[in-house]
Amino acid sequence: MSAPPVPVSGNQGDGGRPRQSPIYKLVVTPVVFISFVISLALVDFRHSVSRSHYHADPGHSRLPRWLHRLVYRYQRYQYVPVDENGRRLAQPETTDQHSYYHSKQRKLMKMAADEAFEIRNIVLAATALVTACIICALWRVLCWVLSVVGLTA
Repeated sequence: MSAPPVPVSGNQGDGGRPRQSPIYKLVVTPVVFISFVISLALVDFRHSVSRSHYHADPGHSRLPRWLHRLVYRYQRYQYVPVDENGRRLAQPETTDQHSYYHSKQRKLMKMAADEAFEIRNIVLAATALVTACIICALWRVLCWVLSVVGLTA
């Protein structure tokens, strides 16, 4: 005779993932949030620099006019319709409907958030590395100060 089959518990709503401790949530949630905010700031900075170079007057650049025109191709502000895959579509039916920045803010925010989520892991790793370097430097300074004062043997 064989043993009866072990009953399988139903879906508990957690997707089979183990529950995380409150301490883990307390530490990881702010770290993930901060890495996302830093990622979003980097994406915004990159887009701001790109806009300033592509739409700026070459006379206001630090580069010579001829070099600015070679490095940064001038583009005037315009709406470029794309499909859900990011491929360029034909020109819009009416230019007035698509030419306003405020009408595209939701799409711009979604695009920036998507880019921030894409680079969040890299930012998280860089932030961890910088934090480790700062802690190491502070530890060395503390050891040096204690040796100068004479508190260590």
